Amino acid sequence: MKRFLAVLAVAAAACSGETGPVAGELAIRLSTPRSSDRALMFVLTGRQSGVSAAPASGYGVFASTAAGDSTRIVVVAPAGSGIAAGEVARINVADTRAVGAYSVRLSDVAAANYAAGDTAGISLSVVKP
Repeated sequence: MKRFLAVLAVAAAACSGETGPVAGELAIRLSTPRSSDRALMFVLTGRQSGVSAAPASGYGVFASTAAGDSTRIVVVAPAGSGIAAGEVARINVADTRAVGAYSVRLSDVAAANYAAGDTAGISLSVVKP
């Protein structure tokens, strides 16, 4: 009987892995050859329940629903600085394991003087932080 209980305990431990959604945050990561751009506007596709600036970035983040599960997001650097490569924002999602269900498309870039900037060489991606 003890052996049966031991086997049952091991089997229960092996089956206790998470099988349902895991709510949490995903990061929006910027790849850019410059660090002087002042603002970015992009469209996130995928359901989210909140958008915030990357931790300790000092960036301002503004979001509005575009259509369906799309969200228009603007990230603005503090005065006198630019947006550097790396994490620029975080999104709250119902399942962090579904990172592949999210995509980001860059719309516009503003240079340091807020004039229209060059989008060449800039890409965004959604990743686990």
